[in-house]
Amino acid sequence: MPNQLAASKRRKSLAEHRAVLAALDVIARREGTTVTALLRQAGRELVRKHALVPEQAQAIRAAVWAFAPQMPSRFRTAAQLARFKRRRREFEQLVLDLQAVEPSVIQARNSAIPPGCEIRILGLHPHHATTDL
Repeated sequence: MPNQLAASKRRKSLAEHRAVLAALDVIARREGTTVTALLRQAGRELVRKHALVPEQAQAIRAAVWAFAPQMPSRFRTAAQLARFKRRRREFEQLVLDLQAVEPSVIQARNSAIPPGCEIRILGLHPHHATTDL
């Protein structure tokens, strides 16, 4: 049976994993949070770091966008629409936090008018114009 504690092995022992988790538990208690929250924070920091590397940014962006909430063809209730909108906002905030995309990309994606399109006001019918300003 191979020695799993040997330094030359890529495999890590259960003792090493437990030691790291124990250290994370101490940190979490001091910070008043959970080990899961610390792992989540560390994971996000790692993704942010790699998302800034141009060679990796596209692959990371594609992996993240694969989990974007998909709009159903039809909403049956107002609550279903509200849940979708909430999931969409949460996902967009995550993408911004991970720095996987620029805010302008999300704004363009959510806009009814494509970027660069000039908005023109053609005029108002005199009946609709107000003079009480």
